[in-house]
Amino acid sequence: MNLLDKLTGGYASPIKYGLIAAAIAATLGYTYHLGSSHTAAVWSAKYEKREAEIAKATAAEISRQAQANAMAKAAEQRRIAELEAANQALEQLIKEKSDEADADPDRDRPALSSSAGMRIDAIH
Repeated sequence: MNLLDKLTGGYASPIKYGLIAAAIAATLGYTYHLGSSHTAAVWSAKYEKREAEIAKATAAEISRQAQANAMAKAAEQRRIAELEAANQALEQLIKEKSDEADADPDRDRPALSSSAGMRIDAIH
């Protein structure tokens, strides 16, 4: 130590403590760097896993919506077919009642006959 004091002009002790402090700082910096690299890798893995789960959930929701839309379209087609059949039946009934009205001998009366009232009621 005395030789170092002579070489440095009496600054051996501060230089020694400075070197020790630099070594400690380098060790802490290296440890911090290792920790942050590990943390980045962990968060990156979590993020990628989360993105994969979101993509999977999105695909499942799109599939569910497509199935629901297909079922709704099928129900719509059935309902349209039912309404068209009911409309055809109603049109047929109206035609029959119109033909009956044309054949009614009381059709030119100023008031409705009982058979005309029954024909009207049959439509409703």
